[in-house]
Amino acid sequence: MKGMMKTGFMTIFAGLFFVGCATTDPCVNILQEKPLAPGIAMNSVTIIDTSLYYEMVGATYCDGVRIAAPTTAEAAAQQGTVARYKVTVEKTDSSRTPTGTMEVLTILRNHTNFPLQIEGRTQFFDRNKSPVEGMSAWQRVQLPPKSIGTYKIASTKRDEVEFFHIEIREGR
Repeated sequence: MKGMMKTGFMTIFAGLFFVGCATTDPCVNILQEKPLAPGIAMNSVTIIDTSLYYEMVGATYCDGVRIAAPTTAEAAAQQGTVARYKVTVEKTDSSRTPTGTMEVLTILRNHTNFPLQIEGRTQFFDRNKSPVEGMSAWQRVQLPPKSIGTYKIASTKRDEVEFFHIEIREGR
C-alpha cells in the first residue's frame, strides 16, 4: 500500500513538473549573429576577426519562422541587441607623402584590461576601384590595456592610388 502511494505521488509530481516546464507561447526571442555587410567599402576599415568584435541582433521567432526583427536602435535595444568588442576604430585618415604615395592610418582603441596584439593589412585601389598593387603583409600593432594604437602604411605606387581598404584581425 505504501509503495503504491509513493508511486502515485511520484507520478503526480512528475506530471506537474513537466506541465510547469511547458510553455504555451510558441514565440521565442533569439539572438542571432549580425551578418557582415557584403562588398568592400572604400577608404574604410573592416575588423575581420569576430573574436575582436561581434554584434548579435534579437528577433522574435514563432515555430522556427522569423516574425519580427528590430527596425530601430531603440527596438533593437528592447529586443536584446548585444555588441561585444575588444577593439574599435577611432579614426581613419589618408594623405599624400612628398613622393606622391598614399599613406593611410587608423587609430584603434583597446577596450580590454589586458594588452592586445592586432594585425592590419591594406589594399590600395585606383579610381576605378581596381587593386593597383598586391595586398600588403600583415603588420603588427601592440595595444596596451585601455589605450589606443596606430596602424600606418604607405602605398608603393604613386599617383594612380585613389582608395584604400584596411583589414584588422587579432595577432597570430
